[in-house]
Amino acid sequence: MIRDRGTKKWTASFMMPEHILELKKMMNEANKQPRPILDEMEIEEMERLLQKSLMQGTLLQVTTWKGGFFNKKVCQVVQIDLVAKTIALQDELQSKFKTPFFNITSVTEMNSY
Repeated sequence: MIRDRGTKKWTASFMMPEHILELKKMMNEANKQPRPILDEMEIEEMERLLQKSLMQGTLLQVTTWKGGFFNKKVCQVVQIDLVAKTIALQDELQSKFKTPFFNITSVTEMNSY
């Protein structure tokens, strides 16, 4: 009679940290999205909204794309640097950050009720 552990030997699985890291990388790569191609009208509308926010202090929802992932923030334009091609934004928590023009994929005006 064979005396082995039966199904017990298959219940526990051991994953090396390298395996877990590679699986996370694979999942990350699978979730990436390509950068959308913007036409002239969309770019002009985004520029208009950014200028309006700079002059009047209106809140915008800015969607940026970086490394295959989209990030949405509600913020206000503080400064537009045409030489460095960046926009300084301030979010609702009063923290400031800069983002390049190229990373911005959409801008929508927030309605204040």
